[in-house]
Amino acid sequence: MSNNVNSEMEEIDLSNVNRLYTVLLLESGEKHGYQLIKDIERITGNKPTTSHIYPFLEKLTDKGVATVEEKGDRGKKVYRLTEEGEDLVKEQLDAFGEILHAAIEGEIEECENCGCEIYSGGYEEDGKTYCCKHCAASK
Repeated sequence: MSNNVNSEMEEIDLSNVNRLYTVLLLESGEKHGYQLIKDIERITGNKPTTSHIYPFLEKLTDKGVATVEEKGDRGKKVYRLTEEGEDLVKEQLDAFGEILHAAIEGEIEECENCGCEIYSGGYEEDGKTYCCKHCAASK
């Protein structure tokens, strides 16, 4: 992760759910503002207003983590993450993964045979936990 991403991150506040989803959705490909609003509404059940999305998109382009291009006959503005923006998303997903792992760490079991981590389910036999029937059979 570059120092540039760190400095951009300090200036781009992703603590708001709408902002976080905006960059996550842009990571999957270019989108126009209205499409982002609809996607966020579909995911969260709450429709963000244009005043939540468009000023943030402008900030992303001003900071160089996104680009904007007019497309089509109507000149719709389509936004896309730059390489720096993709680094920003990766950094946020890594941080979220660390938080999630810490939250569930006490719930993770280890397979008695192969040692892999079992996050959910597993196979129990004779009071021992295995990742699958095959590991239980090879005890």
